[in-house]
Amino acid sequence: MLTLFVRSLILFVSAVIAMRLMGKREVGQLQPYELVVVIMIAELAATPIGDAGSPLLYGILPMTALVICHGLISWLCMKSDKFRALMCGRPTVLIRDGVIDEKRLQEMSITLADLMEELRLDGVLDPSEVGVAVLETSGKVTAFPKAENRPVTPQDLGMKPPRESLPMTLIMDGKVQKDNLRWGNLSDEWLEEQVKALGFAGVKDVLLMYVSTGGRVMAQGKGKGEVKSRQGLSPEEVKW
Repeated sequence: MLTLFVRSLILFVSAVIAMRLMGKREVGQLQPYELVVVIMIAELAATPIGDAGSPLLYGILPMTALVICHGLISWLCMKSDKFRALMCGRPTVLIRDGVIDEKRLQEMSITLADLMEELRLDGVLDPSEVGVAVLETSGKVTAFPKAENRPVTPQDLGMKPPRESLPMTLIMDGKVQKDNLRWGNLSDEWLEEQVKALGFAGVKDVLLMYVSTGGRVMAQGKGKGEVKSRQGLSPEEVKW
């Protein structure tokens, strides 16, 4: 029993490492050849687990070969558009100016019900409002509304909003995020000053603290339902 447990653990770790080496795509975003690799890795990991007499290398070596093949195919896809089209296919326009292309739907084996479901997932209820709907190589349908149906943007109103990016986490569950401090060119002294100014005894009392691209520092203490904030940096001092 212990041997079976250890074998399962080793193969699990090997499969996870193989998947991590393939990148961070979600299952729904996998290209056809990537989906084949994932299925084969799962099968190769399961076989030695079920057969205690089968050497672990019978599972690990083929997984290694698949990861190498995946890396080679991915590299060739980046270098050659023709090879990428062969392995992944090309995007297909399903709707143009509100008109559904029945021929393309049949070629891609997509029913109207499937298409309507994908449009709803994109927040579109009426196909006539779609400027272009594209079937991506991953199998997902991306819909773009017509110009008259899209939401109004600040540019449409002649406005120029300030630059905006992801807020940078400074403290998470009482632990200082050192890499983020270096990335934002912020010092430990500055962080300690913000912690004190917001009324916390120390870093360990902070559940979450982050700073926006506007320089606003937001923090919530452990066991507290209140979010405190202060202007910790001027927008000109923000370096990320």
